[in-house]
Amino acid sequence: MTVSEYNHSVRQCSDDLYRFALRYSNLSAAAEDAVQDAFLALWERRGEVEAAGARGYLLRVLYRRLVDQHRHDAVVRRATPAPADEAYAQHDRFELRDALSQALAQLPEQQRALVLLRDLEGYDYTAMATFTGLSEQQVGVYLFRARKTLKKLLEDYR
Repeated sequence: MTVSEYNHSVRQCSDDLYRFALRYSNLSAAAEDAVQDAFLALWERRGEVEAAGARGYLLRVLYRRLVDQHRHDAVVRRATPAPADEAYAQHDRFELRDALSQALAQLPEQQRALVLLRDLEGYDYTAMATFTGLSEQQVGVYLFRARKTLKKLLEDYR
């Protein structure tokens, strides 16, 4: 991959990568860091990655970075006590966006990523299987389970 091909990949993919990372993590700074890490990884491997496969490589790296960050955050959350008024704050959230964000946060990381890739970003099963390293059948099963869980979690919202 040449420098101009790398720059072209940055221009073409940066918005999509950032949107996916932001929806996955719900934190702007974490999303920006994850996207930058993905581009750094592409730059370091520019001799090994072809320009045509740059988008897939970037999404794979970004997905793995977000999963690692999510796992790290879960360990930190378990180690620190929750504030006493957190229960009251949850009762004040009545907007659909907050309810959906909370429901997505309760999904396992792989299911959440697949829902975001499919329903918000519009990727097909083949692309999602490539990004996540799953088979297309596994992608379909995980999506079905995720949507079923989301439906159950959002019934309380109605």
